[in-house]
Amino acid sequence: MSEETAREETALRIEPIDEKSPHLPAVIALGRANKRTLGLFPDEAFVDRAAAREILVAIAAEEEVSGEVSEEKCVGYLLYRSVPSEKHIVIVHLCIDLSWRGRGLAKKLVDFLSEITQDYFYGIKLKCRRDYGLQKMWERLGFFPANEKPGRSRDGKELTVWWRDHGHSDLFSLLAEQKLESKLGAVIDASVFFDLESSESDNSESASLLADWLEPNLNLCVTDDIFYAVDKIEDSKQRKSQRLLAETFDRLRCSQWEFEAKLQDIADFFVSTTDSPVAKANIGETARRQLARAIAVETSVLVTRDRNLLAIAEAIAAKFHLSILSPTELIVKLDEVSRKAKYPPQRLAGTNLRIQNIQSIESLQPSFIENFRSRSCGETIKQFRQRLHSFQDKDKCDRSLVLNAENQPLALIVCDRRHSQELQIPMMRVKGGKLAATLARHLIFRSVSQAADENRPFVRISDPYLDSTCIEAIQEDAFIRVSEQYLKVNLPVAATAEELAERLLVLARLDSDYNFCQQYAETLTSDRRETDSIVAAEVAAELENRLWPAKITDAPLLTAIVPIKARWAKDLFDKELANQYLFASTNNLPLKRELVYYRSKRANAGLKPGAIGRILWYVSNDKNYLGSKALRACSRLDEVIVDKPETLHRQFSNFGVYKLQDLLDLAKNQPKQDIMALRFSDTKVFVRPIEWDRLKQILGLQAPIQSPIAISPAQFDIIYNLGIQSERKLY
Repeated sequence: MSEETAREETALRIEPIDEKSPHLPAVIALGRANKRTLGLFPDEAFVDRAAAREILVAIAAEEEVSGEVSEEKCVGYLLYRSVPSEKHIVIVHLCIDLSWRGRGLAKKLVDFLSEITQDYFYGIKLKCRRDYGLQKMWERLGFFPANEKPGRSRDGKELTVWWRDHGHSDLFSLLAEQKLESKLGAVIDASVFFDLESSESDNSESASLLADWLEPNLNLCVTDDIFYAVDKIEDSKQRKSQRLLAETFDRLRCSQWEFEAKLQDIADFFVSTTDSPVAKANIGETARRQLARAIAVETSVLVTRDRNLLAIAEAIAAKFHLSILSPTELIVKLDEVSRKAKYPPQRLAGTNLRIQNIQSIESLQPSFIENFRSRSCGETIKQFRQRLHSFQDKDKCDRSLVLNAENQPLALIVCDRRHSQELQIPMMRVKGGKLAATLARHLIFRSVSQAADENRPFVRISDPYLDSTCIEAIQEDAFIRVSEQYLKVNLPVAATAEELAERLLVLARLDSDYNFCQQYAETLTSDRRETDSIVAAEVAAELENRLWPAKITDAPLLTAIVPIKARWAKDLFDKELANQYLFASTNNLPLKRELVYYRSKRANAGLKPGAIGRILWYVSNDKNYLGSKALRACSRLDEVIVDKPETLHRQFSNFGVYKLQDLLDLAKNQPKQDIMALRFSDTKVFVRPIEWDRLKQILGLQAPIQSPIAISPAQFDIIYNLGIQSERKLY
């Protein structure tokens, strides 16, 4: 049996000793042999620490080849002192016999010390000269570099103060926990942290996390790993500056046991998973430790610019419930709860909102009235009830509530159809809160779409008690203020500019409130022959926005049919397809207005950066969905972006339902391969989808649509008017 094999069978134990222990002389001898690094320590001091039972020894008994056990030997010791007034332990010596180093003995001694002291002390502290080069060792033993100071030696060599936390709550940790109750707690990793004090332009993404407007909703935090990274800086002044910066953030803590357990879970995860991109991810030791620490401190977000970590974000979220986000992605998420983003497209994804008619005013709870009565404008309970009661004609009026999954009312809207030319909204109230603007904007869009489907050319919002949230949403949707009310014209037709102008002039003559239609008509018929083509396209796009769902067939706008799979269509815009899905709710509101669809950049039919226009969505054949193999909707094309999958995913992850792997699949799993993102909005789902047999007749096609195709104005005219069932009549 080799010496190495014999040592593997060594019986080893850790125990405290007193001043009478037969192992004390060996401890003193070890201390003398290593006095160059440990410093001078009198024999009397060893005896004093032993008498206090503050020396732990590692006792080994090696088996000989014969199988007999040799005399027990002290092969290492840990000498410490307790500081009850400050509730911590100080390690004075940690010394291992030269022949026993590198076998995990130091860790066993430190772990034993933690185990016997963790119930009474916050943690363990020690000081070590930087020039000894033991930083890696202390990190492996669970200490983090909390501070540094000059040593007492003549040359004043720098000492690093190391700390191993026992995970107890103190004043600082309690304050950090209280902050996290009202803010999103996000741990920043080293890649983001070092950006924050840098003036380099490349670091603007991380620096944006310090914007003042984020502070009410965001609490940036650090873990011990930031201090490890800072300690590796060579320059002492820079190291001190970065440490001071780190101390301005709340430090989220965990015990060494918790950290090591999560580190093992991470290791097991990487070994066990065979899914791409996890199996291919190049995640080094430092990144794994940061990841494990973030999971152990039970944060919900880790912010990083590490591309390798971002590439496996979905897998980590599924396994460990930790969101890995870039700074930009985090800001986008915070936008959803701030006034800077009033209507994020995906804010209500996954919720179960529904619309329910109000059957009886008398049955309404007092809390309902208080939610929607405009007290700030002096509206009384009696006035509110009377106003709501005046629209009880069930054949002509709808009184509806938007309810959440807990059956709590979020919005109230009344639609009055007693005017032949208008869909009137005499009441629109939205309960205050972070979802208010999103709901207001959706309800307006829904009302305009309903009016178009009913061939009513106007929507009038006449509620005298509109709050600022609703007014802002109304103005953004290009309503015109008329007689203290708001009007919008909507023409459900595709026609030439001249034809649309004629229709608008007819409408302008119906009522003085409709005079603004004449201005639109004049804009449509103005001489645009010498106008720059880009400007003309932008003007046409803006007119289509104001006249939505009208389309100007002779405008210099690209119109392309884009094939899309049913599974994407159901999530992005098609409620009818979504209702066929097993887990879809038939009462959910499709609140998304601005979205992104991804595809290969090849065979793009004119879809390229700078293009604006329209997309006609052809849902490819899918036996799992009724209504596939048909052209089902038309959207406004707002922007075309071509870039790498990861860049696009970070930029638009809040505008769709795509995972990073979906984008990588489009790029044939080549992360550096460009793909295309189509940003679109305000989709008009066709009342009558155009099935393939009819569509191929219109377009003169034989082969199925597998890539985008551009179509002519005449073809678009036929397709759009068929889809929305327009009779092309003059009002």
